[in-house]
Amino acid sequence: MAVVGVSIAVLAAGTFAISAFGVLAPKLADAFALSRADIGFVTSVVFLGAALGSAPAGRLTDRGHPARLLALAMSAFAGSVLLFALAPDRAILFAAAALAGLAYGCVNPPTNVIVAGQLARRLGFFLSLKQTGVPLGGLLAGAVLPPVAIAWGWRAAVGVAAVACALVAAATLLLRNVATIELGHRGRSLVAGRRQLVALGGFGFVMAGSQWAFLTYLVLFLTQQFRFGLAAAGLALALAQGLGACARLLWGWLSDKTGNRLGVLLLMAALQVVALELLALFPGRTLAWPLVALAGVTIVGWNGAFYGYVAESAGPGNVGQVSGQMLVLIFAGSVVFPPMLGALVDAIDSWRPLWAICGGAVAAAALGLGLTIPRGSTAGPFAAAEMAAAGGEADA
Repeated sequence: MAVVGVSIAVLAAGTFAISAFGVLAPKLADAFALSRADIGFVTSVVFLGAALGSAPAGRLTDRGHPARLLALAMSAFAGSVLLFALAPDRAILFAAAALAGLAYGCVNPPTNVIVAGQLARRLGFFLSLKQTGVPLGGLLAGAVLPPVAIAWGWRAAVGVAAVACALVAAATLLLRNVATIELGHRGRSLVAGRRQLVALGGFGFVMAGSQWAFLTYLVLFLTQQFRFGLAAAGLALALAQGLGACARLLWGWLSDKTGNRLGVLLLMAALQVVALELLALFPGRTLAWPLVALAGVTIVGWNGAFYGYVAESAGPGNVGQVSGQMLVLIFAGSVVFPPMLGALVDAIDSWRPLWAICGGAVAAAALGLGLTIPRGSTAGPFAAAEMAAAGGEADA
């Protein structure tokens, strides 16, 4: 289980560091005179770098040595986070965020290939287990970083994240001799499933965008809308992330149990729409807690089952490549949503449209995915295309 344990630690450390930008948003805003749109832009710059790094990382992963790529990526990521902590001005701050994103984009493809190669029989559950590292990292960020920032300043808090990433980079050496999924036929299913690929990528784009808008602005939203203190708002974010980690396991297990990964994704999307639209109603301070919990289960919980669907769809030899392609769109959603919605909040001085627009976008993306994937197809668009192609060869 070292494969899963190290993969979880990698994603947890990465998200711990990236979440610092949202968790410490009030401190960063004061230190660098950042607007709400600027705070969103910091997150956007991280994921723009990740989007640029994901596709090349996917190709390198399928060519071999995913553990080596993972070690290099985490080392570079730790150095970039340290540069962020030491940034003397806004220019260096944004440059460090971009470098961190570029390194982070190289993390997911190798972990997907390593886990899929070792634990393919329960793909949905184990990829979901791996992906619990993301909300666990966010949970720790919400619980640990605010008290550190209050006591010693935001630079010390980000420094803690850099040290955590460096330790995890060293731990990736445990994977240096691990076997990965064997190479198989490449290319044919990617072309045959182009329309489904676009729909699946669009779904990931919107789901990731709404997730990172939620994670970026939740602390700021709670402190400004409901007058939460920084520590209390950080705990609310930790609650959402913790429940999201548990939900990822539930959704992954359910997708394995039912065999209908598409149906599970659409159910999660429907629940996410409910959570987002309820947040848009601005409930009282007391109701904010259960709504944050519901949002965590849905907005944070979707990712693992999605990667299970993608990995199973891609087939042997294509997992890194297809994961990289999906990650470009997933990170692109994380680039677009936070600054765009932050600018809207600044322009009209209201948080309501942020949650309402996210909910509407998720509903539209889920509808598009449901209408594009053939009815009765549970294994995924690429696998279905591969089987169809194989059937055609047999007939010939």
